Amino acid sequence: MKLTKRSFALSATVVMIGTVGLAGCSSSAASSADADFSGLGLNTDVEAELQGYYDAAIESDATEVMIYAGHHDEFTAIYDGFEERFPGLTITTGTYVGAELQSTLEAERQTGKPLVSILSNPNGDRYAEQGFAAPFEVPTFEINEALEDRIDSSQLTDGEHLYYSPWALMFNISFNTDLVEESELPGAWTELGDPEWADRITFMNPSTPGGTMTVLTQLLAGGVLDETSLDAIGNNARIVASDQLALQGLSSAEFPVQPLAATTSIINAAENGAPVESYFLPENNVIATEKWMLTEGAPAPDAAKLFLSYLHTVDAQEQALLSGNFPINQDSSLDSPHGWAPLQDIDFLALSSQAELRAAMDEYAPLFQSVASE
Repeated sequence: MKLTKRSFALSATVVMIGTVGLAGCSSSAASSADADFSGLGLNTDVEAELQGYYDAAIESDATEVMIYAGHHDEFTAIYDGFEERFPGLTITTGTYVGAELQSTLEAERQTGKPLVSILSNPNGDRYAEQGFAAPFEVPTFEINEALEDRIDSSQLTDGEHLYYSPWALMFNISFNTDLVEESELPGAWTELGDPEWADRITFMNPSTPGGTMTVLTQLLAGGVLDETSLDAIGNNARIVASDQLALQGLSSAEFPVQPLAATTSIINAAENGAPVESYFLPENNVIATEKWMLTEGAPAPDAAKLFLSYLHTVDAQEQALLSGNFPINQDSSLDSPHGWAPLQDIDFLALSSQAELRAAMDEYAPLFQSVASE
């Protein structure tokens, strides 16, 4: 398995299940250092609980937290912030999705010596149901009552403390600023099917699992699009194999618009010099959540509990906003550096449970295949 090894800097390494190849910091190197809780806005009880996890991690010498996720690029600043505040603890990452993630988790469970301590995945409920998650009540998590009727509660936590979602990922329309003005962009999803956008938009194949399938499923299930309007949009588009190819087409000025794009991807491309921006529709923008969980049999349980708690602090929220994500419960002291409103103040399509979305994806699969083949 190829893993991305992080110990204050990134480098590549290869680790096989059951081998000893992950370098952690020794407890003696960190025993004289103190955790830094300043500015995190924690009450004394929560701070004491987190201090206990830190002390236990250092004392046990279980200081290296392996995280499996589908991507890590937008989380690296959070990883760095955690390591700086809690000397002696390190984050190690593995990038897995779909069948590869499933087989990796099953193989590690069979050995009885799993490598992973934290799992992050939009389909976290599925992995929790299979027994890959261990219960842990995150002391820093709070429900945002303003989102109560807009996001199914299971998208935020399962009620049994098996997973929590610290932020939401936003999907909307992105555009090439050299080719089109924001004032020229569509005011609704259906307008992407108008003749003026023929051969001017690009997006990922919706029949392949990914963000495009997720967004279109929500738009269809929510009645924002129907088969006719989706066909019209598909006929206007160059459909490509991946989100990366669609973004390349946008960034290189081959297409002026990439609908169904994640704000985090557009922010990252813009930071790398691409002339691209995100555009929020007046209504029916689309969100998704990513569930984070402590794994069953985690080899560094106390350090992992500390990290999962850190995800909901002001530090992590600030970095989430910078990367283009939207904290579920944004601290009042924080504002988006991109000028975007807090999640509860944005018009987005109500988010159903992940189980309902999976059933809808199956229902719309023939339609997605038809659109992709035209």
